Amino acid sequence: MHDPLTLYKLIVLYMLGRVDFPLTKAQIGDFILEKEYTNFLTLQQAIGELIDAGLVTAQSIRNRTHLSITKDGKETLNFFGNQIGGSIKADIDDFFKENEIELR
Repeated sequence: MHDPLTLYKLIVLYMLGRVDFPLTKAQIGDFILEKEYTNFLTLQQAIGELIDAGLVTAQSIRNRTHLSITKDGKETLNFFGNQIGGSIKADIDDFFKENEIELR
């Protein structure tokens, strides 16, 4: 994959596709920033572009932005999800296992 921003978008879609409830921007940011995949501003840009493209919906609840994957987002993930490295997917899966209670 040549464009890092595309990878960050796919990571966000993969995370949202793994759960059947919305994740907050903060929860996604915690993972991506902790792993040092990218910085805060680039992550915000990636999320903004996903929302603009209709692949993710955003809903503000009590000063937090909750993100959900859309039908188009799921289709995009089906087409391009194989471009996310196995180690990144494993990191995401581990993150969910470690933080399962907090994510609910």
